[in-house]
Amino acid sequence: MRKKVVFIGGGSAKFVRTLVVDLLGFEPLRDARIALMDIDKERLARAERIVAKIIREAGAAASVESTTNQRAALDGADYVIVTVMVGGLAHYHSDVAIPAKYGILQNVSDTIGPGGVFRMVRTAPVLKQMADDLKAVAPDAWVLNYANPMAMNTGTLLRCGHARTVGLCHSIQGAYKAIARWLGIPHEGVRYTAGGINHVNFYLTLEHEGRDLYSELLAGAARVIAEHPEERVRFELLEHLGHWPAEGPHHQSEYTAWFLKDRATADRYGATPFWGYEVDSKGNEERDREVDDQLAGRRPIRFERSQEYGAEIIHSIETGTPRMFYGNVRNRGLIRNLPAEAVVEVPCIADVNGVAPCRVGRIPPQLAAVMAPHTHVHEMAVEGALTQNRRLIRQAVQADPLTGALLTLPQIARLVDELFAENRAYTRGWAAEGGIESRKGEGRKSRSRRSKVRKSKGACCVCA
Repeated sequence: MRKKVVFIGGGSAKFVRTLVVDLLGFEPLRDARIALMDIDKERLARAERIVAKIIREAGAAASVESTTNQRAALDGADYVIVTVMVGGLAHYHSDVAIPAKYGILQNVSDTIGPGGVFRMVRTAPVLKQMADDLKAVAPDAWVLNYANPMAMNTGTLLRCGHARTVGLCHSIQGAYKAIARWLGIPHEGVRYTAGGINHVNFYLTLEHEGRDLYSELLAGAARVIAEHPEERVRFELLEHLGHWPAEGPHHQSEYTAWFLKDRATADRYGATPFWGYEVDSKGNEERDREVDDQLAGRRPIRFERSQEYGAEIIHSIETGTPRMFYGNVRNRGLIRNLPAEAVVEVPCIADVNGVAPCRVGRIPPQLAAVMAPHTHVHEMAVEGALTQNRRLIRQAVQADPLTGALLTLPQIARLVDELFAENRAYTRGWAAEGGIESRKGEGRKSRSRRSKVRKSKGACCVCA
């Protein structure tokens, strides 16, 4: 039976193009029914044209269709690939620019921090509607989320009831290749294990032919940093935490309070605020030109399989071919020293039964200490965005390690207010923080707690 594969955010011609080439590289998927959904009609039309051309040149029996109606796209879906960026490049820029006015330097801002939290504010309603649509028209579909903030987006879909959700990133299966290159060894022979949360994950083991690579990597630190100054961030993390982070240096510096304390310190670490925005802006322009050239026949379409997991997971579920990959899933004891409800990134097995995450156990406590604050930010941001709670959004931002290290609480409140003003199109209908109804609710809770204490005679302390 033909399988329906839906792309939400299907106007992303480059990413859709990559995954469609991957899908058609598997014989059992060459007759897939591909559905593209996006709110941008122009980009959607271009994506449909390039997918149609890929199908023709591949000689496949697949088909492609497009729509701006999400529920119609999802109707009967077997697999849903999420690639949305709500707010586009304009808000990508403001997510970085507004915090920068307060001294919060973000290289990317798509994972955590003020930028990551407000990307969640914009994205959560879209994901909530998606979960509602899936419940109505495709309750058994597997959702493969590629959109950032990865942990928060994946957590939102899970919280909204779509259990068949896994988040996918390409950091872990790509970051070790640079290490192999620096050490002059073939990356195919490197073996690793990892466990943590998305973008704040670490290689727990890193070996080549049974030999631990960490001592060799540390010995080469000066040479690598001389060639790549931005790698000072990851080498210091390796030196002081004992493990190499499985995410690039530009991302990595904004996840703790250690590297972006001020402009001078950021410069020392080769950090580049606005790096992600600038790379993606230029990259989008270049990819659009490339797609236009391919449509016009000026450039060939390359039928080379990428390192993305998506098509492989679909193939494994459809054929029963087991594959291991790193996915973002609900923790529930997979990493014992991180919160149970956190979304963690761990090894998973895909086969005919679906996706099964693997237990990692306890990770080194110094790594858990870095990750745990992020999981609480995720929890508050998801809850705040879904319940339209300004106070929880502010509390999520103030719990961010970098923001909390640099700003006072009143400064953070002003920063959050400015970000809310910038995102007012996405927060219409949200009640003002500390409004009348909120205070009434707090008063009722307070009276309830006092009542419980009075009824518990002889108790030293009563926890309501």
